[in-house]
Amino acid sequence: MKFLKTTLIAGLLALTTAVHADSLFDDLGGKDAIARMMTRLVELTSADPRTAHQFEQTKKDRLARLLTDQVCELSGGPCKYRGVNMKKSHIKLGITEAEFNALVEQLQQAMDEEGVPFHTQNRLLALLAPMKRDIVER
Repeated sequence: MKFLKTTLIAGLLALTTAVHADSLFDDLGGKDAIARMMTRLVELTSADPRTAHQFEQTKKDRLARLLTDQVCELSGGPCKYRGVNMKKSHIKLGITEAEFNALVEQLQQAMDEEGVPFHTQNRLLALLAPMKRDIVER
């Protein structure tokens, strides 16, 4: 009976570890890596002529923190996003599909720079993709 309990406990621990290891949050590198990527994303969007005009009045440090919390939570991490929803935060900005696509490219560049594997990038992009309808207005 003791062997069965030990085996069961070891099996449950292995299962818990496997599930945790499959977390997108972990695959992205955890909160510190996500924070670096989101800070870099804000830098890239602010410097790129295709998107810079959309960020002229933005508090960049605050935006990077909100994006970090959003991606952290969305990817299964311990963070809680406390910003407004995407529709409300982007209303009347007139964001075009081209601007949205440029931001996706910038996000991919930030993830590349952090060494995030392509497959992991695609997993995050798949979670973010439904937000497009709330962000793009024209």
